[in-house]
Amino acid sequence: MHIFEDEKTDRFGNYPIWIKGKDANPQKIHEELYRRYGGQGYKFAIVFDCSADEWENPEKETPVYFLDTILDELIFYCGPEEVRRRLDELTCRN
Repeated sequence: MHIFEDEKTDRFGNYPIWIKGKDANPQKIHEELYRRYGGQGYKFAIVFDCSADEWENPEKETPVYFLDTILDELIFYCGPEEVRRRLDELTCRN
């Protein structure tokens, strides 16, 4: 498993941590991230983008994001109206 940081951006301009290798599985990824960042309070998200056309080859690398850096992608995916609705629900509960 190889980990590359700050080498290339995703389509939103973020610099995720890129994971590559046949032996990259969730447990190994977790162990490596914990080794590098454990105890610092970070949370991570792996985005498996399956929205590509069936004729396109999948990416060879998997992006791993610091959780707070994918907000734009989540808003784009869910849509601003859904995000507003959910925020309204959350603020009404408090």
